[in-house]
Amino acid sequence: HELGHHIGGAPRKGGWGSAWASNEGQADYWAGLKCMRRVLEKEDNIAAVAKMEIDAEATAKCQQIYKSESEIALCQRISMAGKSLAMLLGDLGGNSNVKFTTPDTTKVSRTNDNHPAAQCRLDTYFQGTLCDKAILDDVDSKDPIKGTCVKRDGYEFGTRPLCWYKPTSAEL
Repeated sequence: HELGHHIGGAPRKGGWGSAWASNEGQADYWAGLKCMRRVLEKEDNIAAVAKMEIDAEATAKCQQIYKSESEIALCQRISMAGKSLAMLLGDLGGNSNVKFTTPDTTKVSRTNDNHPAAQCRLDTYFQGTLCDKAILDDVDSKDPIKGTCVKRDGYEFGTRPLCWYKPTSAEL
């Protein structure tokens, strides 16, 4: 997430002196979309998830998007890491009751640059994980579409959640 503020792409925080940084939601999205995939891609994720308790919803969605056992295991591992972090952030904010089965239904009228609620953050990590764009298909500091999953391109899963993100008309 913190590295995502530096290289996570658009949308960026507005205002004087902070336009260098990807906003909070984008830093979360990039963490699942590019960063954790790159960090964990060469590890034995099948063995790692065999020792974990994986939420059924995370497994079902990972199996829907990815085909190989190793890709599914990587998706499961990143999904559970996102849940663990969202639960911690929720504890700090007074609500750690986050689940893959209860996505945040909030729809913002404009992109929120600040920290979303814990459930929205879980949704964001998870959707980043479900976006199957290649790791090397990098994001862009100005173009929020490059390297990401958008509805315009037929993606049902893997798009940024509407609980913090307001897509541009070019993305729909």
